[in-house]
Amino acid sequence: MKIKMICAVLGASLLYSATAQAEIVQRLVVTAMASEPDSEGGDVFTIAGKTACGGKQIRMDARSVNLDEAPYEALKVRLAERMRARTPMLVTVKKCPEDASVPIVRQIAACTPAACADGRARLYLHERFYPVEQENAPNVLLLPLPKGKLPGTWKVEIVSVAGGKLRLSGQINRADYAQGELVGGYVTYYPDGKIEKQVAQDGQGRQDGVTSLYRADGSLESRGNWRHGLPEGTHQQYHATGQLREASVYRKGQRVDGPVQTFDANGKLSTSYVLRDGRMEGELLSYFPDGKVAGRTQVSKGKFNGRSAEYYPDGAVRATMTQVNDLPVGEALEFYPDGKVQSRQQYGDEGGLLSVRRYSPQGVLVLERRWDAQLREQGTSRSWYENGKPEQAIEYVNDRRDGWSRSWHEDGSLKGECQYVAGKAQGACGEAPPAPELQRKEQAWRAL
Repeated sequence: MKIKMICAVLGASLLYSATAQAEIVQRLVVTAMASEPDSEGGDVFTIAGKTACGGKQIRMDARSVNLDEAPYEALKVRLAERMRARTPMLVTVKKCPEDASVPIVRQIAACTPAACADGRARLYLHERFYPVEQENAPNVLLLPLPKGKLPGTWKVEIVSVAGGKLRLSGQINRADYAQGELVGGYVTYYPDGKIEKQVAQDGQGRQDGVTSLYRADGSLESRGNWRHGLPEGTHQQYHATGQLREASVYRKGQRVDGPVQTFDANGKLSTSYVLRDGRMEGELLSYFPDGKVAGRTQVSKGKFNGRSAEYYPDGAVRATMTQVNDLPVGEALEFYPDGKVQSRQQYGDEGGLLSVRRYSPQGVLVLERRWDAQLREQGTSRSWYENGKPEQAIEYVNDRRDGWSRSWHEDGSLKGECQYVAGKAQGACGEAPPAPELQRKEQAWRAL
């Protein structure tokens, strides 16, 4: 059942602070108020039992509860009535002080059965388990924490606010959750209760032993051994099908050099390469499911350097490119299955696309565009129908239309034309509709 903080003034709520911060919420019976303010001008209250922070006192003033002086004085009068009647209150403190000082009240509200089912304090937590304000918290931790299995530890069991499903179980090295660290291993869970992660740790909170990660459907995603906070031995990654994706070997936190293979969801070889000094070196090969080579790329010090090629399943070349430090340079070619050129792309020394020509399966030029070294489109960009007749011609200067833009029907007759100056149409000529081929390539080639 979702725990809800009541936010109205006594009878509904006493106070509300809009300041977003961690909240520890607890049902308390306030029994007395000190006759004199403390050294900082705040009011100190005594409670029956103990707070989540371990003491028997709480402190508040007008500033801590975000009230002016007059409303705060009226609040104390109403609170005195609850104290005389020993009425349980729902008290929220900002946090447990790191020293021995008294915790500061942020909110105090009248109890309702839904909000005050017991006297346990509750710390509200983010999806990733750090303290947040109650309003935005999907998870909650009951306080005080019980003793853990290991000496000097406290048991942690974080549950979802809605449904009470276990989200994290483990132990920390301090009684104050916000100040402690997980030690000795922990488990996290998906909202439906399935295990998300199992982490083995030593007494200092370092990963030590086997760590396993699972997908939301319950399938194993990865598993590997750790020693004193560093990966050690074999680490394996898996597809959702259960097939091995990749296995890596570590020594003293460093991945061991040598051949590496990855596999697809059906267990077929996907890629192979060699690690040297922790980086890819030599030739990276990719494979079709039948084991034939689908591509090869030259790699140096972990970056693509040299000639690369992609292939069709029958072994015919599909594309070629030269790269320097992961960037394409020079001419890149694409081919149809019969070996005819599909496109020619020219790249500059820094990887920018300078020109592209695309051809039909019959070898007819159907697209031509050019860019300068600043990647601005220049000159006339043209497209043709597959019968060789012009489809569209657009004149560019510094990436803007400048000159004539014309389009033609497939029979060669003029469809429309318009003259531009610095990107603006002249007169009432309107704008020639972009040809489908040129429009389709407008985004594709700019993305390269």
